[in-house]
Amino acid sequence: MHIESPQERVDAGAEAEGWKMPDPDYELASEYVDAVCETLDGVDEDGDPDFPPSAWLTRANPPEGDERLALRAGVPVLCPRWEKTVLEVLDGKAEQLLLGGSYEVSSEVGARSVRPGTYRTTGGEAGLSDCYWERSTPDGQIIDNQFVSGDARSITVTIESSDGAFTTRDCGVWRQVK
Repeated sequence: MHIESPQERVDAGAEAEGWKMPDPDYELASEYVDAVCETLDGVDEDGDPDFPPSAWLTRANPPEGDERLALRAGVPVLCPRWEKTVLEVLDGKAEQLLLGGSYEVSSEVGARSVRPGTYRTTGGEAGLSDCYWERSTPDGQIIDNQFVSGDARSITVTIESSDGAFTTRDCGVWRQVK
């Protein structure tokens, strides 16, 4: 009697469902899931509070299409340690961290999107000198902005669902507070 390995079970399920991995480095769903699990382990070992494993999966490698399905099915089998983190990301419930750049306001979590809500930055040990943030409409008109120069210790901004984008430069890491 042949007992399937966990990888074989994941791949059989992916084949039965017709899932295709868009990255040519991963022919099989199990290869993709294993690679994500190994990277999450490495990010976790780094222990950077401003870049937890969920942030890597959300920002650096946001899963799409069949990758999402492969992770949802494969992580509980291949690396159950990461099941809660991966499901939070896939369900849009992971902590949202924003670094420098522009983000489209959206209810969907992605590498360059931000959910509506209230965000705060402390700017780290150096404080918040030369920090700039901006909320804009969908057509690019500035709704609100601020250039912070001096010894500010924290800034709080509320991004509305009607906003089109949020842009930040030199403000450290923004964390969603509500």
